Amino acid sequence: MAIRTVHQVISKKGLVIGEYMDLKLAKEMDNRTDVLYYIADLVEAQGLDEAVAEKVAESLLQDEVRHELLGRLKTVKNLPSEAQDENADG
Repeated sequence: MAIRTVHQVISKKGLVIGEYMDLKLAKEMDNRTDVLYYIADLVEAQGLDEAVAEKVAESLLQDEVRHELLGRLKTVKNLPSEAQDENADG
């Protein structure tokens, strides 16, 4: 007889995304899924269909794309707010 522990990662719709024997891997997949839904929600808020938004999010999370995207995002600086612009003119 044996006891086997399986960790399931569940989507926001309640579907099983994956089953993992390793808790660390399950947590990594759960985190990746949370980020995917976060990005998809941002994209969907811009007017895209939910399925298309999820495809966009999945493409951004691909290893090679994610690395390049993070590098480029780190180069973006905050734009000055209008209040700061008014103070600079005064």
